[in-house]
Amino acid sequence: MMLTIGQLADRVGVRTSTLRYYEQEKLLAPDDRSEAGYRLYEPEAEQKLRFIQRAQRLGFSLADIRTLLRGWETGNLSDEAIIATAKDRYHALEKQVTELLVLQHELELFLQDLSNRDEQPAGADSSFDQLLARICANPVAQPPAKTMLDWLTQYTGCILTSQAGQAILDKLRGQHVHIWQEDSAYHILVVSQDAAVAQALEDLAMLEANCQTHSHPTPELIYNDEGYLFIARGENAFVFARLFLALEQDRG
Repeated sequence: MMLTIGQLADRVGVRTSTLRYYEQEKLLAPDDRSEAGYRLYEPEAEQKLRFIQRAQRLGFSLADIRTLLRGWETGNLSDEAIIATAKDRYHALEKQVTELLVLQHELELFLQDLSNRDEQPAGADSSFDQLLARICANPVAQPPAKTMLDWLTQYTGCILTSQAGQAILDKLRGQHVHIWQEDSAYHILVVSQDAAVAQALEDLAMLEANCQTHSHPTPELIYNDEGYLFIARGENAFVFARLFLALEQDRG
């Protein structure tokens, strides 16, 4: 039995104007018209409408949804445009997740520093200490560095996945880091005075500078009293932030 535009809208919980807008954007067209000219839809249109809404909640643009609908309707998910659309959205979400993970990581360190300056008598009950204990008991979940390298291979074809890259990263495992974002750059402070760590960071910057797979500004390395500041810029700068977070927790 065909559905009117009002019936379809009620089933999914949207306004009829939303369906008209989707029709205008070539996402969901009526399957027929009544004798009076009213839009009519097959029952399967409900599933299609829910697919569109779900994709919108995930942040896909209407142009992206048109591409994804093509694969959903035909069952052909090997189309390069569909794969690229899904990858691009996942890439964008990973960037957003990285920003939050970096803030969470730095908040934990900030609260630890506050606690270290606390001058309460020993053994005093502190709600702040209880809060810190809960936070530290639930550290930022990070995949192993090896998993991050596999991800790099899939999404950036990064040279860090080479044998030379892995040898460099092995020297950076377990290093304590502070990370913050300024504009499109990620600043990664490796808290160390070890000359071997400095050399590994120099080698890392040089390796990335010679990468032929993707072009981006050469990472910058600055030495100061706190340690070694590695500055990554460009579209994939967030990858370094995720990688160093993983390396800090990956102690071999």
